[in-house]
Amino acid sequence: MIGNLITDSETGEPLDKNGGRLAVSAYQPPDEIKKLWARVQQDYNIAWRLQHRPFNEFDGVSLLDRARLDQETFGAFVGLKFNNATNNWRWRGRKNTTRNKIIGILAHVISGMLFPFCYAYNDEDKEDKMTAQVMRILIEDHLKKAEYEIKFLFAMCSALVNPAVLVEVEYVEALQRIKIKDENGKWQIEEAVDELLSGLNLNIVPIDQLLLADFYTFNLQRQPYIIRVKRISYDEARSVYAGKYFIGTDPVTGKPKDQFDFVTAGQTRVMIAGQEHQTLYDIEWTEGDRNYVQVLTIAYRPEDMEVDFVGGVYMGEYDEADPKAIYNCNPFKHRRMSQVNGKWASVPIYNFAKSGFEPLDPSGRFAYYKSAAAKGFWDDAAINKMHQLAFDGTFLDVFKPMFLSGVAKVDQSVLTPGSTTAMPMGAAITPYALGPNLVAAMNMLQKETQDLSESTQDAVSNGQAQQNVTATAVLKAQQQAQVDLGVFGIMIMSLVIQIGELVMDDILMHTTVGEIDATIPESLNMKYKKIITRGQEKGKDVTNKIEFSTEMMDITPEKADELEWKMFKDAGGVHTTQRNYLVDPYKFARQKFSLFIDPDVIISRSMGTDQLRKSRAFQMLMNPLIMPYINVPTVIKKFAVEDFSDGDPDELMNPNPPQGVPGQTPQPGQDGQQNTMANSIMGTGQGQPAMAQVGAQQ
Repeated sequence: MIGNLITDSETGEPLDKNGGRLAVSAYQPPDEIKKLWARVQQDYNIAWRLQHRPFNEFDGVSLLDRARLDQETFGAFVGLKFNNATNNWRWRGRKNTTRNKIIGILAHVISGMLFPFCYAYNDEDKEDKMTAQVMRILIEDHLKKAEYEIKFLFAMCSALVNPAVLVEVEYVEALQRIKIKDENGKWQIEEAVDELLSGLNLNIVPIDQLLLADFYTFNLQRQPYIIRVKRISYDEARSVYAGKYFIGTDPVTGKPKDQFDFVTAGQTRVMIAGQEHQTLYDIEWTEGDRNYVQVLTIAYRPEDMEVDFVGGVYMGEYDEADPKAIYNCNPFKHRRMSQVNGKWASVPIYNFAKSGFEPLDPSGRFAYYKSAAAKGFWDDAAINKMHQLAFDGTFLDVFKPMFLSGVAKVDQSVLTPGSTTAMPMGAAITPYALGPNLVAAMNMLQKETQDLSESTQDAVSNGQAQQNVTATAVLKAQQQAQVDLGVFGIMIMSLVIQIGELVMDDILMHTTVGEIDATIPESLNMKYKKIITRGQEKGKDVTNKIEFSTEMMDITPEKADELEWKMFKDAGGVHTTQRNYLVDPYKFARQKFSLFIDPDVIISRSMGTDQLRKSRAFQMLMNPLIMPYINVPTVIKKFAVEDFSDGDPDELMNPNPPQGVPGQTPQPGQDGQQNTMANSIMGTGQGQPAMAQVGAQQ
C-alpha cells in the first residue's frame, strides 16, 4: 500500500503507532490537488490489489508470490527451518541445477547483444540512408552512455527469472549542490547540473514497483494508467525536485513556497476515504525506509496527464487563477513525434518496455509471461526432493540405526569411534537392515534432471562435456537449442526495439532542441548540442561528429555543395577516419523512423554459429565457378579480414594484389585508389532530400 495506516476499529479515526489520535499534516494543498490525490490513491489501491490477487495463469498464486517463488528457485534458496534434535541428521541442502541452466541461457543471449538497426523515410516515403545513419549513431551513443551492456545483462536475467522484464527509459535533469571558493577565498554553495544522474537513464524496474491498471491488457501503451513507485534517498529527491514547484506564499518570508519543503524522509501522506472535508495525514511509509522518500508517478495516457507525488506531496504545475487547469498543465514527460491531422505533434507514450521468456496466455491477452524459473519450478522441486532423499538414504545406510534388547538405555554417545560400552548379559543388537532403495532415488534424480534440460537448455549446448556423446549428437543438440531459443529471440527482439524507440523519442525531444546562446547577447542565436562518438564502419574504427545547426534550414543547393567540400577538407581529406555530419534539427525531428532487429541474428550470435555462417559463405563465394562474377578483394575483406583486424582492415590488405585473380577486374571509375566521403544533412525545402554526400578520389 501507499503507507501503514492504523484506524480505530469502532470510529474509523486514524491513529498513530502509539494508539493516539493521528495529527493532521502540515501540508494542506488546495482542494483540487486533494481531489487529484484522492483519485490517485484509489487507482493505486486497485492496482496494488491486482498484484496481490491469485491468478490461474500463475498456478493459483499472485504475481508477487510467483515472482518470489521464481527468484527463490533461481537463487537456490534454502532458507531457515527449525529442526528438532531428532531431525538434525536430515539433509537440507539443494542443488544448483536450475540456476546453472538459467545462467547458461543468460551467457548465450548476452553474447548476442545487438543495437537496433534504423531506417528513415522522408515526406515522400523514400528511404533516407544518411538520416538513418545519424540516428543509428545517436541511439548507440545514448545507450552506451546509459550503460546498455550491463543493463542488457540484468534485463535478460530478469526475463529468465521474473514473470516479465520491465525497462524504464527516462530523461533526467538533476541538480546538485557544489562548493566553490570565490575571489575572497570564501566557500560558496552553488547549484550545478548533476552529470551522474542527468541525461538518459535505463532502469530495470522490479515487478512490485510498476503497477498496471489491467492484467488482461498485453500492450503497455493500451493500459488506462500505469503507476511507477520508486524508493530513492532524500538527497537524490532534493536534487531532482527542490526549487522547481511553488504553490502559495510563505507567510514568514513572503516568497513563493517550495513544495519540496513539505517532503519528509520516511513519511508519506494519506487521505481518509469518505471524509466530508478532505484532510491529509502524515504516516510512516515503512519501518525500513526512514531515510528514503517514496516517489509515486501515475500516468494516464488517454488523458495525456502525468503527475508525481514525492512523499505524498504534489510535484507538478499549478495555476492559482485556474485550479482546474491542474488536469491540463501536467502532460506526459515522454513524448513521440507523430503526424496528427496532417501536422507534426508530440503525443504521449508510456516510457516503459516489457518482454519475457515465453508467452503465458495463448490468446495474447495476459500482460505477463512464463519465466524459465517458473517453467522449471516443479522439475527443480522434484530434483531437490530426490537429492535430499538420496542423501538421507545414504546416511541411513552408512550409519545404521540400532534396535537393542536387554539394554536399559543407549544414546548417541555410545555410537562414536573408539568408545567402550559395557553391555549386560543377554543384550542383543540388531542393525537396521530395511535397505533404502538408493538406486530408485538416483534414477528419479537423473530423470528429473533430463526433464529440466528439455524445459530449458541441454547440458551439451550449455558447454558441459558428456560421456559417450558423438559429434553428431552434439550438433543435433546445438541445432535443437537454437530452435528452442528462437521464441526467446523474438522476445529479445521486441524488447530491444521498444527500448530503441523510447531512446529515439528522447533524442528527438532533447538532443535536437537548442538553447539561447547567452554569449551573444546582441542576437537570438540558438546553440545546439555537438555529439562526438567513436564507432566502427565495416570493421574500421571511425570518429563520428554530429552537429545540429539552424544554418541548414534555408540552405541553397550551391551553398550545400560548398559546405560539403569544406567539411570534407576539415575532416582530413581522403584518408581520414573522421565522419562529420551537419544536421537540420527541424527536418531531422520530422523524419519517419523505424527500427528492426533480425531475431535469427540474435540467436545465431548467441549460439556462436554466426562465424560458421560467415565461413560457409566465404567458401561458397570462393568457389572457382562463382569467383569470376564477384570482386574477390571485397569478399576477402568482408568475410576474412574485418573480424581479425584491430580496428583497421585496410592495414591487412595487400596494396598491390596479385594480377590475374578471378573477379579482380577493375570497375569503371576504380583504379585501385581509395575513396572516402564527407556527409551533411541538407535542408533545401519541401521535397528535397534530407541528406547529401560527396566523394573525392586521391
